[in-house]
Amino acid sequence: MPDLYKPQASADGGSDTGHAPPEFRGVSSSPDSKPSTWAFGEVKPTPQVVFKFLDYIWISIFWLGISYLWGGVNGVILPSLNSRFVDPNYRGTTLGIITACGMIVAIIVQPVAGALSDVSRHPWGRRRPFILFGAMLALLALIFMAVMVVYFGSWWMLLACYLLLQFADNIAQGAYQGFIPDNVPENRRGRASGAMGIAQLLGNASGLVAASYFINQNHPDIAILIICAIFISTLLPTLFLVKEKPLQIKAASQSRVRVVLGIISEIRQHPNFIAFIISRLCVLTGLAVVTSFALYFLQYKLHLEAGDLTASYSTLGVIALTASLLAVFPAAWLSDRIGRKKLVIISCIIGAIGMVLLATADNIVQVVIYGSLIGIAGGSFNSIDWALATDLIPTGEAGRFMGVSNLAGAGSQAVAALLGGALLDGGNAFGATYLNWPDLGYSILFGFAAGCFLLGIYFLHTIKETSHNI
Repeated sequence: MPDLYKPQASADGGSDTGHAPPEFRGVSSSPDSKPSTWAFGEVKPTPQVVFKFLDYIWISIFWLGISYLWGGVNGVILPSLNSRFVDPNYRGTTLGIITACGMIVAIIVQPVAGALSDVSRHPWGRRRPFILFGAMLALLALIFMAVMVVYFGSWWMLLACYLLLQFADNIAQGAYQGFIPDNVPENRRGRASGAMGIAQLLGNASGLVAASYFINQNHPDIAILIICAIFISTLLPTLFLVKEKPLQIKAASQSRVRVVLGIISEIRQHPNFIAFIISRLCVLTGLAVVTSFALYFLQYKLHLEAGDLTASYSTLGVIALTASLLAVFPAAWLSDRIGRKKLVIISCIIGAIGMVLLATADNIVQVVIYGSLIGIAGGSFNSIDWALATDLIPTGEAGRFMGVSNLAGAGSQAVAALLGGALLDGGNAFGATYLNWPDLGYSILFGFAAGCFLLGIYFLHTIKETSHNI
């Protein structure tokens, strides 16, 4: 397969060198850009070729494996194993603790791995060595979880496995985050973001459904081993079908310590990107509230038994996935033409409405209908979110900037888990004690999620969006 595109000219028609001298390539043309002090060089440009249909698949397929992993682990396997080891009255709080600890690891590791991959001069390319190392370590963590936690486990062992898995996977993700900004032409990023969104949706839903089935059969070990197989099968095309050239250094190289320590000072030069991270954190927190506590909601609010629980959970996942997929292509296509912000705002409004309605649901039919609205919001948001991020980052520095964007991705999981778990357990306890309303915590939880969507709109409003030429 021919090499994919290398970094292109800016959206406003300027060259990719911006205001920096010739030896410093990769300066952003976004409205708030300043000369980059951490631009180390770029891959030498190659002749432009047509960005083909298969290119979109190969550049996004590893997201399917990553999303399958976390859809199964965070959605079903982790809550199920957590319930084995703790008192039922504290399952929400302990799930929040273990998830939040994992997210702290992700917040630290991913931007560091991304920044180091930006300046890597490995002959195999900047990104792929990090992806391979992180993926192999993640497979070891999964195997350890399948064998040790399931058969000889404790809550502390589950925590250790989860932290190792977060550490390993975020090394791979930190480098992989740079693939689309590195290789996709600017006026095709909306479509590439849509392809990535589809891969994430399919991975999350299929991982959740498959893991639910095996958890219902009391075989979390098999669910974890299948995750390993899917993860490997999506890793291989990423390593061997997405071509990248070694980094060509055109300036004096900086120490790896300075690269890592300079991340925050570099990000501070881009206020649009900071506003984007805050907005993304709010929206993803709202979505994470549902994914983190959906199993408990169906099991303890709607009182579904094991067989019905699996069937209902799978049905809900399939319907939400269908709604998301129906939203992905129109949103990605429109985002390249009318801009990202308008569509993200519409997605947030739909998500907030869905959350408010879900807070009132008391049967599975209502949950499915309201969950479809949230699915539409999540699908359209995910298809545009990545493209909006790539519009705001300096060319050639995708690893560190997209790694920092994981402050929103991982941070949202931590906020949803910790604050959501406390709201759930505290709300249920307060409702049962004083209001004769033992399920009050779920209504409070989804009301909180609706507020997160509205906050996302507020911070998004401050971003100055670049134009897009088709």
